This record gives sequence, C-alpha cells and structure tokens, in this order.
Amino acid sequence: MNKLMAVAFTGLLLVGFQKKQMDWRAFVPFLTTRNEVEADLGVPFSDKEYIWKYDTAKERITVWYGGAKTAAIDDCRWNIPNDTIFNFLVAPKKRVRLADMNIDLSKFQKQKALEMVQDYYYYNEKEGITITSRVTDGEEILLNIERGPSAVQKKTHCSKKGKIADSNYLE
Repeated sequence: MNKLMAVAFTGLLLVGFQKKQMDWRAFVPFLTTRNEVEADLGVPFSDKEYIWKYDTAKERITVWYGGAKTAAIDDCRWNIPNDTIFNFLVAPKKRVRLADMNIDLSKFQKQKALEMVQDYYYYNEKEGITITSRVTDGEEILLNIERGPSAVQKKTHCSKKGKIADSNYLE
C-alpha cells in the first residue's frame, strides 16, 4: 500500500513534466531497480560507479544507486541493494515556472538557500522530496526535483553507522 501511495504521489507531483510516456515519475527510492530505470529511460549517457545520468527530450535525470556513497553528514548505513535507486534528481532542460507545475506547496516547508540569494528549497520530509527553485525576473523557476528516502524508509532502512558491517550498505 505504501508503494502504491508513493507512486501515486510522485506521479501527481511531477505531472508537469511531459515526455513520450515518461515513467520515471513512478520511480520509488529503495524499490525501483536499474533494469526498470533503463527500460523506461534507455541507456545512460554517463555513468560513474553508482551515479548514472539519463537524458530525455525535456529533462536530465541523475540517479544514485544503492552502492553510492552518502554525504559525510548522513549518519545512516542504508540497507538497500546496489542496483536499486537510492535517490534521483530531475532537472528540466528548458525554463519551467514553479507555478505551472501544479504542486501543492502547502505540503512543503520553504527555506531560503543560504548559498544563493535568489534560490529556495521546498522540503517534504514525509515523502522524501526536495524542490529547488530560483527567482528570476520576478518569476520562481523550477531548477530541479529530487526524491530520496521517505520518512518511513529512513526508519526502516537506516542503521546508524558503525553498528553493522555489510558491503551492500551505503556508507
């Protein structure tokens, strides 16, 4: 049931992006495999160990698979297979107004980016979604949408570093 809700939510959230029948909207961290990604997006144009990049007509999709290293500040050891999505980021190739995305931003916490004067982050910790935008010429423009572990996945797949030793875990 949680997978169905996650798929439905992601599909509704990302409905503003359109391509030939892009099924990446249904990608779910910790559930979708590399084979499923490549069946939908084709062969990546770039890959480096566990970070693969795919191009579509309208966006660039970067996927981090289970074997990728997490940020040093992340205190989790993620229990997911190496060929399964850990996180993915979708960036439009052309300018897209955030208002045109039909996203219910009331479900997100908005925060000004400290490093960029005109950038904002919208966080939905429950679903593991972060939207990055930039105000340009008075319009808020979508830079990217990132989907990582949901709050439930963090509870069920995260073991604190140093407590388990398994090569299939992200370190």
